[in-house]
Amino acid sequence: MKKHGTAVFALLFLLMLCLGAGLGVLAARWQEAKSPATPAPEAQETPASAPESPPSVSPEDCGHPAYENGACVLCGHVCEHPFHDTEGLCLLCGEKVVHHYINGYCSCGAQPDLRRSLLPDRFYEPCGEEGAIVNWSYESVQWGTEIPVTVNVDFYVPYDYDPAKPYNVLVLLHGLRTTEESWLDETLELWDGRFFEMRWVYDRMIAEKLIDPLIIVSASQYLVHGNTQYKSSYEQMAAELQGTILPYTAQFLSTYAEGCDAASLMLAREHFAIGGNSWGSYYTYDTGMCQSLPYFASFLCFSGDAATAYVVQSLESDQLRDYPIRLYYAAAGDTDVARDGEEKCFYDIVPRVGRLVDGQNAFYHVCEGGHDWGTWSIEIYNALQFLF
Repeated sequence: MKKHGTAVFALLFLLMLCLGAGLGVLAARWQEAKSPATPAPEAQETPASAPESPPSVSPEDCGHPAYENGACVLCGHVCEHPFHDTEGLCLLCGEKVVHHYINGYCSCGAQPDLRRSLLPDRFYEPCGEEGAIVNWSYESVQWGTEIPVTVNVDFYVPYDYDPAKPYNVLVLLHGLRTTEESWLDETLELWDGRFFEMRWVYDRMIAEKLIDPLIIVSASQYLVHGNTQYKSSYEQMAAELQGTILPYTAQFLSTYAEGCDAASLMLAREHFAIGGNSWGSYYTYDTGMCQSLPYFASFLCFSGDAATAYVVQSLESDQLRDYPIRLYYAAAGDTDVARDGEEKCFYDIVPRVGRLVDGQNAFYHVCEGGHDWGTWSIEIYNALQFLF
């Protein structure tokens, strides 16, 4: 009887637990239906943090991890190109730099690219980086007379000219029956019938970093009076260069001369050169070496001649013997009518002037060609590599 009562009691207790659980679920659902639904919280965007500015790095503290166009990509330091290889590539930043030759060699061991035949075709074609041609004329008086004359001068100003930078200056003098335009933008003919302008050679050499950008001054040897032309004497050309043309160049263009007076020009003579072809070579010897050595340190003589005894006497005179000569470059074509004259000048002058040494600051070169602009296009290319 006790066992049956205990079983009944356990059964009733189990039914009560089930009933309570069911009532609890119903109560919870009733409460959920009664309360308004609570919306799910919206996802919030994490605000983007402002990009950190690159740390300020001074060139002294920067390791210069990479260069672009010669400047460090991190701190902007401009590479000074301390060393370069024989191809002209800087060993630090990889940029192409210009070789500078002393005694016929660059510090990297390279030698000038001396050509004997016509230059590659691209030198006889316009270059995308073209220098500007500026024309100028002024009034003077013919030497020894009172005849008023006009002197014509043209300037080659290199591409991307920067008046804040100093430039070397080369004065070029033309030959007979040509003009001040001949060395710059006159249309000239090569042996193979092609036409070109000499400035294309300069443009290309500068663009390819074969030479530093430079200013070229081309002065006419002819003095104009109405319809008459008078050939300038050597003395007059020297006076025009020293008294008017060089001061004007230094005043209105950026050169290494700190002023346009004679003293400033003479102090910068290492950065001034003079040269010429045919009769322009005669002027280079007489007007340049003999009368203007305090103003010019370098001389380019193509297919000309000179009174060599007078040249030697002038260079060895008390007035001029203390002026160093940076470069004397003479050249002619192998079939050039002036080859013998130019060659004789070189081998007469160099052994008798102590500060000229063949193969160091004095060079004589022969290329293919005659007395023409094909020859002179080759030799100006050769000479410009030595010049500054």
